[in-house]
Amino acid sequence: MNNLVLVIIDDEPKAREVLKGYINILFPNNRFELILCNSVKEGTLAIETYLPDLVFLDIEMPEANGFELFSKVNKDSFEVVFVTAYSQFLEKSVNEIGCFGYLQKPLEREKLLKIFERYQEKNTHKNYLKLANTSQSKRTLIKLEEVMFCKADDNYSEIYTTTDKTKHILSKTLGDLEKKLPQQLFQRVHRSYIVNMSHVSYFEKDKNLLVIHQPNETEAVKIPVSTKYKEAIRQLFL
Repeated sequence: MNNLVLVIIDDEPKAREVLKGYINILFPNNRFELILCNSVKEGTLAIETYLPDLVFLDIEMPEANGFELFSKVNKDSFEVVFVTAYSQFLEKSVNEIGCFGYLQKPLEREKLLKIFERYQEKNTHKNYLKLANTSQSKRTLIKLEEVMFCKADDNYSEIYTTTDKTKHILSKTLGDLEKKLPQQLFQRVHRSYIVNMSHVSYFEKDKNLLVIHQPNETEAVKIPVSTKYKEAIRQLFL
């Protein structure tokens, strides 16, 4: 949970700093990226740029209230926690917006901690990866179903997708990445490769190669299967 990206949207500077301070007290050794915003407009830009994991959102703000944010951004890529002094917004927050959490001011650290604990439990496996795009200073959202295979590159992992000819770089080892991928979709086949089996056309048993045909490409990709994983792969193609 150390590498979370968090966006805090609140028009009151003190409220933003209090929440930031509580987070740092609860997680003193965190490597969170915290982006503080003073309006829905600023928050919208931050969400589009950083693709946060959690958004802490005030409701009553002068330019636009927090609910208006959802007409401007794709909510599927993050969880929202409303942070407000007004209890009358609870019903709309839960029943209409479907918020992940609701914190009432003044904040209580124990309730804030519960938010993070619940987030960790819920997000063990996601249906997407968020990758840093250094060339654009943005994060990129990649659906797991679009990932063909992942390849080890020392302490990094290369991600190859059906929608992009260029590889994406993830700052995790292949072993760390494997823990985050759903086993019903992804299979470790080699010390250097993890494959999305839904994209495999067939298994060349005599050569120990998985064959993946790329969309709009004439040449197939062939992934080696090591002796350690050969029997498990062979069973899938009986």
